[in-house]
Amino acid sequence: NKSLDAAEFATTLKNSLQVWKTNGNRGIWINIPTQYSDIVPFCADLGFEFQYAKKGLLVMTHWLPEDSHSRLPHGPTHQVGIGAVILHPVTGKMLVVQEKSGPAAARKLWKTPTGLTDPGEDVVEAAIREAKEETGLDVEFDRIICMRQAHGGIFNQSDMFFVCLLHLKPKYKEGLDRGEEVPLHAQEEEIADIAWMDMEEYANQSLWVGSPVYEELNNAMLRVAKTVFGEAQSQGEASTDEIENDSEPKSAREKCNKSETDDSHCGFIAKTLPVGFRPGSNTIYLSRL
Repeated sequence: NKSLDAAEFATTLKNSLQVWKTNGNRGIWINIPTQYSDIVPFCADLGFEFQYAKKGLLVMTHWLPEDSHSRLPHGPTHQVGIGAVILHPVTGKMLVVQEKSGPAAARKLWKTPTGLTDPGEDVVEAAIREAKEETGLDVEFDRIICMRQAHGGIFNQSDMFFVCLLHLKPKYKEGLDRGEEVPLHAQEEEIADIAWMDMEEYANQSLWVGSPVYEELNNAMLRVAKTVFGEAQSQGEASTDEIENDSEPKSAREKCNKSETDDSHCGFIAKTLPVGFRPGSNTIYLSRL
């Protein structure tokens, strides 16, 4: 919170640049908090370019060698989004929403609950969070069905979109067994309507039909959903047989984990593991296709 004289800073920076050039330094970074934004024009006059900005911070960079192109990395180039595929455990219908605003709302499009990851948030966490925020449901992550990459989005960023299969928590199936319906609570700020829809009806919405990208994406969702739902329906019988044979019942995900099936619908599973050589963990997404 110390005050900073912008003109004095500019003089110091200009002298420092000469020293850094003499010393053979190449890439210079300046992190500028909002309260020091009055130094930005001085930095620009000395050759610094905008590299990255977020709330409370601007990053400017300067590549000093004049005989080579800058090798400094670009700022963030991608945003990461998720779509949540949630199936009704009895009917097999898919949970869909209509938004209150935006391009999808203008087309009255039914879509899966979607959203962007927060900073430092894994795809798994984002899918579970977005499902809870938009529908009020508690869910568990199963797998990534497919990914779509697109370019030229907002601020000319690229977009990575992960279609995730989620399962309702067991409490909802228990409620259905008691004759209760799955309670749906549309997010007041964003969601206009929420419903269960046949997946074929979803895939045949006019916007999707004739779009090679979305026809492929929706077909992938249909294949996986039908396989998983079919296995879930037969799980009771399979569980009984396996218990009689003193073996544990195995879900489709467990079979994918152990490569016990040649089914082409396994998708990507997520494993969060320690890095090992430093604190922390990463999530790795494994294809079992």
